[in-house]
Amino acid sequence: MIVKGTKGKPKLLMGGYEYYRNNSRGSKTYWLCARNRYMRCAARIITCSVTGELIIKNQQHNHDTLNQPKVDIKEKPLRSSPKTKDPEH
Repeated sequence: MIVKGTKGKPKLLMGGYEYYRNNSRGSKTYWLCARNRYMRCAARIITCSVTGELIIKNQQHNHDTLNQPKVDIKEKPLRSSPKTKDPEH
């Protein structure tokens, strides 16, 4: 599915990953993974507007999908309740 990104540019959403339009030549549009610049992800897709063909050049991502919840690595210590003295002891 192609949607508008935050800056108004087209983004391709596929399989839980985002791709931005890198180049267009004739009827073909070349898409790079949105994490290409940040994480050096090499996933690429080519779409053809005439035939509707979708060519997946590389679908190996080196990061998680967008829909996957982020895991908080920091563990918060459990708060212990204040100890009360037993009046009988």
